[in-house]
Amino acid sequence: MSDETYFHIGVVVPDLAQAIDYYSDLLGVTFTKPATFEVPRLEDPDPHPHEVVAVFSRQGPPYYELIQAAGDGIFSLRHAGQILYLGVWESDMTARIAALEAAGIGIDAYFKDSEGNPFTIVTAPDPFGVRWEYVGDGAKEAIADWVATGELRGQVAH
Repeated sequence: MSDETYFHIGVVVPDLAQAIDYYSDLLGVTFTKPATFEVPRLEDPDPHPHEVVAVFSRQGPPYYELIQAAGDGIFSLRHAGQILYLGVWESDMTARIAALEAAGIGIDAYFKDSEGNPFTIVTAPDPFGVRWEYVGDGAKEAIADWVATGELRGQVAH
């Protein structure tokens, strides 16, 4: 896996503001301003709209992503206290989903646009216990700008 593919570590936290202060001090990093991502259809497993509130470290890669715990699914409080996933870019989500299915790796969450097309997926833990987040590379420019400026200026493309 190249540096261009692997880009972040996602951690669910019970209190985003406290986690920002704690990890800033512990790791010596600064974080972006919190941003809210509208997910038209999150299937984790039941389909529903969802808002993800998160920050990225401004130093990296890899970047530290802190995610506010919310709901009963993939971002619920039960996933706090551990690394939720390792995040990688994906240029062909359809092929990735097929490859995961062929390898017997389940998918715990599908992030879909309003037409039902997946733009991000989070796997179930693989045979070695690692959960992966595959992020469609259409989000690269917006996330790079967010990290560089500290503020999300516009929508993350799906």
